[in-house]
Amino acid sequence: MLELKDVSKSFSKTLFRNISFTLVQGQRLSIMGPSGSGKTTLLRCICGLDSFDSGSINLDGENIQNTPTEKRGIGLIFQKPVLYHHLNVSGNIKLGNKNADVSEILELIHLSGYENRRVDELSGGEAQRLALGRSIVAEPRFLLLDEPFSSLDETLRKKLLQETIELLEHKRIGSILVTHNHEEAELFAENSILLDG
Repeated sequence: MLELKDVSKSFSKTLFRNISFTLVQGQRLSIMGPSGSGKTTLLRCICGLDSFDSGSINLDGENIQNTPTEKRGIGLIFQKPVLYHHLNVSGNIKLGNKNADVSEILELIHLSGYENRRVDELSGGEAQRLALGRSIVAEPRFLLLDEPFSSLDETLRKKLLQETIELLEHKRIGSILVTHNHEEAELFAENSILLDG
């Protein structure tokens, strides 16, 4: 169980104040808000890339504020996929888990037969699928998605959103989707949080 209690963060202004929620494994949550409202910063605080001013972030009742990012069991997918161009598709998957069954993962993310394809040969949707596959293969308990579909056309965005939901359900991974798209937020999860900056 991932639990935030009264988490607050400010820079020159308050980004968010007293954010509290609980997310169990397999559950999905959407976070909406305009640009600059702190959505991405909140995700970065949860996974340990940024600090926060007050409150606590707990995993199974244990405060993880001082737990290194790589030991939290929380994956993060950015708006622009972070992929390694010197590696092929298979190599990128194995970065997440060197013992991964690449064929199985590629089938789950609808990229079967792409093992030897170079990253720069992938479309935007294929690159985002690869980023998802690499995150899933690391077996995170929770996955944070920072507007991963926003640069895709509407048809592909909806298709990839549905594929992602199915994969998260299949693997029972709790997840948080950050988006400024109201329809996307509603499709992804029953519950949502609005950050208004």
